[in-house]
Amino acid sequence: MIDNILDKAKEAAKGAVSGVTEQIISFKDNYLGDEQDELNEEFKDAGSGKVKEIMDSITESMSLITSSGYEFKGLGVALGLVPSISLTFHYQTEITEDERNSILQQAEDKKTVKIVLKMLFKAGDFYRSIKLGGYALDAVEMKLGLSLGMSLTFKKIS
Repeated sequence: MIDNILDKAKEAAKGAVSGVTEQIISFKDNYLGDEQDELNEEFKDAGSGKVKEIMDSITESMSLITSSGYEFKGLGVALGLVPSISLTFHYQTEITEDERNSILQQAEDKKTVKIVLKMLFKAGDFYRSIKLGGYALDAVEMKLGLSLGMSLTFKKIS
C-alpha cells in the first residue's frame, strides 16, 4: 500500500515538473524572440559608451518601471568582448492590461526601456500561467546583451 502511494506521488511530481518544463520552453520560444532581435541591434557594436547610454535610459525611466508593478533593485555590468547588463527587480503588484498599454506607450521612444518593460510583463504572465500553488513571484533578474536571458525567483507564501 505504501509503495502504491509513493508511486502515485512520484507520478504526480513528474506531471508537475513536466508541466512547468513545457511552460518554460514555451516562454523562451514565444516570449523572448522579438526582444532578442531588438537587443541584438542595440548591442551589436556596443562598447562602454553604449552600456552607459542604456544604463542612463533605464535610470531615467524609473517611474515607468515602478508603475509597471516592479521595484528596481540593482544593476550589474559584465565587461567582455561584448558587454552585457544585468538588472534585478522585485515584484510588487499586478497591473491591468490598460495600465500596461499606457506604460508601453509612454516608453515608445525608449527602445531598451520598452524591452525591459515587456520582459517584466512577460515574467508576471509566466508566473500566473504556471500556478505554483504555495509560491509567489519574488524577483526577476534579466540579462541584456547579445544573449538575452531572464531568471525568476519565487518565495514560499507563509
